[in-house]
Amino acid sequence: MNDKELSGKVIEFRRHLHRIPELGNKLPKTRAFLETYLETLDCELKDFGTEGFTAWFECAEDNAAPCLAFRTDMDALPMEEATGLEFASEHSGCMHACGHDGHMSILLGLASWINENMGKLPKNVLLIFQAAEETVGGAMDLIAEGVFEEHRPERIYGLHLWPGYPLNVIASKPGGLMAGACLPRVAVKGRSVHIANYREGRDALYAAILFINRAYAWGQEVQGEIPHLLRFGVFNSGVASNVVAGSAFLEGSIRSYAAETVDIVKDRMKRIAEEIEKETGVSFDLSFDVGYPPVLNDPEIYEEAKTKLIAGGFDWLEVTEPALYVEDFAFYQQEVPGVFFHLGTGVDAELHSTDYTIDEDALLTGVRLFRSLIF
Repeated sequence: MNDKELSGKVIEFRRHLHRIPELGNKLPKTRAFLETYLETLDCELKDFGTEGFTAWFECAEDNAAPCLAFRTDMDALPMEEATGLEFASEHSGCMHACGHDGHMSILLGLASWINENMGKLPKNVLLIFQAAEETVGGAMDLIAEGVFEEHRPERIYGLHLWPGYPLNVIASKPGGLMAGACLPRVAVKGRSVHIANYREGRDALYAAILFINRAYAWGQEVQGEIPHLLRFGVFNSGVASNVVAGSAFLEGSIRSYAAETVDIVKDRMKRIAEEIEKETGVSFDLSFDVGYPPVLNDPEIYEEAKTKLIAGGFDWLEVTEPALYVEDFAFYQQEVPGVFFHLGTGVDAELHSTDYTIDEDALLTGVRLFRSLIF
């Protein structure tokens, strides 16, 4: 199969998968489509407990040949599609708005190419199909279930289709490419009174506003020295317009590229809370849920891949500022060294938007990118 034929095949895969988006760990139609195709190829499929599975290609003649792993995510988002595409989602309230349909199609295209070149390749290949990237971090489940136990790869690769970059440009960087996340929750306890007697109360709403303003101001002050993002997306307080709020609740996100940075931000938040407690008489209760770690590209593997891909004629962009998005590919990198790439789609539609789409020419570039790394 030549590249023109392969491109057509990958686009067909993408359009079919785009029609049947599914959420989280419940992916019966998606998985059935993927496995039905892979069963026609010379590979071994292995199921895991959370809808994830692998396809193992023993394609090198040398029994001691190293193994490479490539990963795709499979789940979609709970959104109503507004693209108007002929192959738009057939599942109401569900849409592939983050490119996972393209990621899966690229891996199926890679599988097709590997199958045609069995016995000619210097390395064996493990393809990882993972659920729940958008929700509970399905990578963690696959690792816990032993995804690397039978076939231990020496390195792992992944990619994300990326709007904003020109079509077919590959973008990455050594070290931190995408942020890690920590989810702070702030509960403020005050005392409710009638608003006419506000001096006798303890205004939790006011204290929460002070907390947000001071945390944001500190973040701006130290940003050059301590790169991070702290923002709150949830603020609930009060029961009536004429009652001093007796409680308030904040929920947000800390994003950074180093665990020590998160610790610094958490410590500052606690100190700000203590200051406001003394000033206002309210009490603060802070908790922090650990989210995804940062995507950290192995510098040596990155330089090797960069050199190989540039020599192969790919358009390359070295990222100067890491993205503040998170990606659970980071969990695999804690087990196996590897590199994550962004692949430009040449379309301005934002990720996670109801009109998100891609230029499908990028799909063949994704296949070519991955197959170049096998040699």
